[in-house]
Amino acid sequence: MRTARKQSGVATVLALLMLVLLAALSTVFVSSANMSLQKSNNGQRVQAAQASAESGMTMVLYWLRNSKVPYGKTGPAFLTDITTALNKKLSGQDVLNKGSVTLDDNTVTIQDAVLPGGLTFDATITTKTQTSANLHVVVTGKAGNGNTEITTRAIGLDLNVGTGASTNGTNGSSFVLDYGIASKSAVELTGNATIRGANNASEANIISATSSTDQAFSLTGNCSLQGDLYASNPNATVSIAGNATIGGAGVNSAQLNSHIHTGVQAGEFPEVDPTVFEGFATNIVDRNTAVSGNKTFKNIRIKSGTNPTFSGNTTLQGVIFIEKGNKVTFAGNTSITGVIVTQDAGDNVYTTNTIKFTGNLTSRGVEELPDTSDFHTLRTMPGAFILAPGFGVQFTGNFGTVNGCMAADSYAFTGNAGGMIYGGVINYSDSKFTLTGNSSLIIDRLHAPTIPPGFKMADGSAVCAPAGFTADSDTYVEYGG
Repeated sequence: MRTARKQSGVATVLALLMLVLLAALSTVFVSSANMSLQKSNNGQRVQAAQASAESGMTMVLYWLRNSKVPYGKTGPAFLTDITTALNKKLSGQDVLNKGSVTLDDNTVTIQDAVLPGGLTFDATITTKTQTSANLHVVVTGKAGNGNTEITTRAIGLDLNVGTGASTNGTNGSSFVLDYGIASKSAVELTGNATIRGANNASEANIISATSSTDQAFSLTGNCSLQGDLYASNPNATVSIAGNATIGGAGVNSAQLNSHIHTGVQAGEFPEVDPTVFEGFATNIVDRNTAVSGNKTFKNIRIKSGTNPTFSGNTTLQGVIFIEKGNKVTFAGNTSITGVIVTQDAGDNVYTTNTIKFTGNLTSRGVEELPDTSDFHTLRTMPGAFILAPGFGVQFTGNFGTVNGCMAADSYAFTGNAGGMIYGGVINYSDSKFTLTGNSSLIIDRLHAPTIPPGFKMADGSAVCAPAGFTADSDTYVEYGG
């Protein structure tokens, strides 16, 4: 009997040890399973947060491209406009839920934006420098809810303001300021006239939106165009003769047709808004004002019917505002640091409202004006040289460099007229755009504002380029959690 009790006791101990072992193994198994589940959940949240960040970046770029963000400003002023535009764009939409768009310390913050599926993200937008319109965007994607830990992943990307030289392929551009020259008239090049881009061929692209003739372009003699030709009329034709070339291709080249595009949507031509500059012109020039000889003028307003000829050595600074009903001539040696702006003279009056440059012109942008009380604000508004709706503009002399775009109702470049134009050229009237003789234009859009001050759309809204922001994929960076 003793032996039996001893064996029974050993069995009991073994059974207890087995239970303890099984319990321990069970605990380890459950713990391991929980850890695997936690790792799986963590991985899912990391993936969801990354997806949220990437989707958020796509959303931010979409909002910027489709908001009324006026160009021509940089740094803090540009960020202020972006904040206003995004608030207007997103106001009343569920996308912000309880979030907001705010500006603080030169940083635009989008907080708690909601993506389809319930994921959320935050974003910050800054300019790369205090004098830049190029942006750096950081988007932080979030995954989780009130009952779990929030997991975040952040990515960054630079968005560059378009240079304007983005026209390509047979689709052309939907925005007229993307072209080197945008004209509602036919365009004619004769003699040794040339148009080329300063940085790439596309800066010399030309679009014609004429409705009065099917012959949108005529090139004869030894003239050459480095860029391509675009016409809004699907039935438009191009006349090319002699040694003329388009995109390097001559009349007998098999490549010629690849540089000619018809049926291209030109887009809406922005209107000139002279009121942006008119208030600066406080000094009157009329029939009683001496304008010949060695003269200096600052912020002038030329009264209607004055018809002045500035001759001799003339220096003009600031805004030259011209009332309609004027024929203004700049002869001799003219130096302009500023911008020429006119009243809107009306339709088809470009032969009786004219601006002519018959001598040697030196032009500098408003940013080069002295930093005095007369020019302090004007210096921050670069990008335009001539804004003259209803006026015809003629160049017969050498103008060297023009630090800004030109907009008028008719253009004629004759003789040896030519030089560098920082910005595009717009012709509003179905008149004629001509380059003859040895005239030569070099269009530089890379170093000019995409959209300078002094323009608006027909409905009065700010001018915005839908493709104005382009993502620089080489700057993509992941910041992790």
